[in-house]
Amino acid sequence: MDFIHFTAGKDDSERRLDRVLRNFLSEEHLSSIYKSLRKGLIKVNGKKCDGNFRISQGDDIQIAVFLLKESQETCPPEAKSQSLSLITVFKNDFILILNKPYDIPVQPSSTSKGKSLAEIVQKEYESTVKQTSLSFKTGPLHRLDRKTTGLIAFSQNLEGAKWFSQAIKSHSIQKSYLAVLEGKLEGMQIWEDFIESESESKNHGESGFRTVKITSKKEGKFASSKAEPLSFGSFEEKPITLARIFIKTGRTHQIRSQSAHHGFPLLGDTAYGGRKIDSKKWGRDFFLHAKELVIPKDNPIQLPETLEAELQKDFSNFIENHFFPRYN
Repeated sequence: MDFIHFTAGKDDSERRLDRVLRNFLSEEHLSSIYKSLRKGLIKVNGKKCDGNFRISQGDDIQIAVFLLKESQETCPPEAKSQSLSLITVFKNDFILILNKPYDIPVQPSSTSKGKSLAEIVQKEYESTVKQTSLSFKTGPLHRLDRKTTGLIAFSQNLEGAKWFSQAIKSHSIQKSYLAVLEGKLEGMQIWEDFIESESESKNHGESGFRTVKITSKKEGKFASSKAEPLSFGSFEEKPITLARIFIKTGRTHQIRSQSAHHGFPLLGDTAYGGRKIDSKKWGRDFFLHAKELVIPKDNPIQLPETLEAELQKDFSNFIENHFFPRYN
């Protein structure tokens, strides 16, 4: 069973568990909450607890994902549009980790009109977190393209922002993705290239979308990725590969540009030479998902050692229809 984790803050200390849970399950009757506690669908620090259990700072409250989904479905539409609970993978006082949906920008722009993840997270932060600093604002701590799904981290305080950003910069946090590639990737490959800087990248129209290209050592920044085949299949009678891709560096469009350069463009990624697919039928233009973060053990911001983001339904459906044996 999948759970979403919430870490109790200092303002939660000595509060009854049932009263804390009402913040997450506001549409549930108290009797339903007690029933879920008895069944182990809600736990504290991995153990069953009664509703009158007193919370302490740092306690890990685990709530079954489907309970949050059911509660969300009964909320009014205006509440649905603002809540992040359905895509929250992990949250504590330091960090918020989301499973980013497809085709939602992370950063605000002139066209996002309040619908970027950064704007939504900031609005919820201001409405739910007691400010401890007049200047601090939450924000994304690494990049994810608009049409890439999966794990994205947002700061919840300055300490969390500093530690996570430094860990990303020093590559002590390991990131891996799932990607659908054109062609048959025979065995693991190491891709080491140089990618042109963003200032030299090609601008595609008023949207601000830019592509990058592999260039010479003198002109570019070093990029390193490892691609490993997981399953093989076919799409419109041509071979495709479901691959796990580990990135050691975090350059703009690193996976998209490197996979294309080495002869395995993302299926559907026409900006980098991939074959066009029917996005209305399959739910997206291409399939790239930030699947896993591996975090240093005993880190000071209380992150678990591994964080994973479930595949969204359109990605799972594509895999089930085109790969053999079925990927798990």
